[in-house]
Amino acid sequence: MITVFREAQSQPADIVEAELRDMVIGFKRVILTSEEVSARLGADVGLPAIQDGARIVSGTAELHTYLKELADFYHDWHMYQGDACYVYDNGQNC
Repeated sequence: MITVFREAQSQPADIVEAELRDMVIGFKRVILTSEEVSARLGADVGLPAIQDGARIVSGTAELHTYLKELADFYHDWHMYQGDACYVYDNGQNC
């Protein structure tokens, strides 16, 4: 499960959540204050941040890269999960 750590009012976090919703990816939202961040995520992590398993991503460039990788992964995933028609070895299709 992907978790988005954010402040209650944050335009960058709103953008991150909107991108996840556009990809139709479920996530959990955790509201933190700036004082809670270092205790919960570490001193070098800023908000917004995403936790995906053991991986924690924060910072504009890192979040952008992560969301691009995730979009590419889900694009490939959805492409092969549909009920598309395949051509069999004998040349017939479904």
